[in-house]
Amino acid sequence: MPIYVPGRRDKHGRPKMNGKRSVVAALALTAMVDMFTVLVVFLLQNYKTTGEIMVIDKNVELPKASETKELKPATIVIVSPKAVMIEREVVAEFSTVKEQKSWMIDNLYINMQRYFARKESEEKTKLMQTVNNVVNDIRKKKNFQPEDFRKVTLQADKNIDFLTIKKVMYTLTEAGATEISFAVIQNEEDFDEASL
Repeated sequence: MPIYVPGRRDKHGRPKMNGKRSVVAALALTAMVDMFTVLVVFLLQNYKTTGEIMVIDKNVELPKASETKELKPATIVIVSPKAVMIEREVVAEFSTVKEQKSWMIDNLYINMQRYFARKESEEKTKLMQTVNNVVNDIRKKKNFQPEDFRKVTLQADKNIDFLTIKKVMYTLTEAGATEISFAVIQNEEDFDEASL
């Protein structure tokens, strides 16, 4: 057993150093790891993400909007100052679409119908493979709704005139699109006010 010089002692039994503090500080590593773990879990729980990444075309500058909803996975139709595209595949030149008098964009119409027909056959194949499971799920869930492959998200440049956008929307509706959503950027000022 060690022998200590008599005098004042701290709570651990070590001699006090006449009011001087030790330069060495012990870090409570366990507490810090716990704090970072809680912080990471908190940030992961509060981080809003859909899991889907929508790539915005470099030629498209999206408009800003104050009222927005979360986009669902859908077919992406891009209207840029150069061309009209379905999932990055050019179907019509922008100048041709803008100058034409007809509301129907023939090439977009034909390509959308082909795309919807291909998606419909893929959906039917999936449904046939899982028909027993789907029937059981429908019986269990009251509000079950199968995914609609005819939904379209429209990425349009903010500088494009409304008449051209209207022609594209008319053609998409005639081709069989059931729902058309616009991709926009949420206005940061409104977002900051809403988060306060």
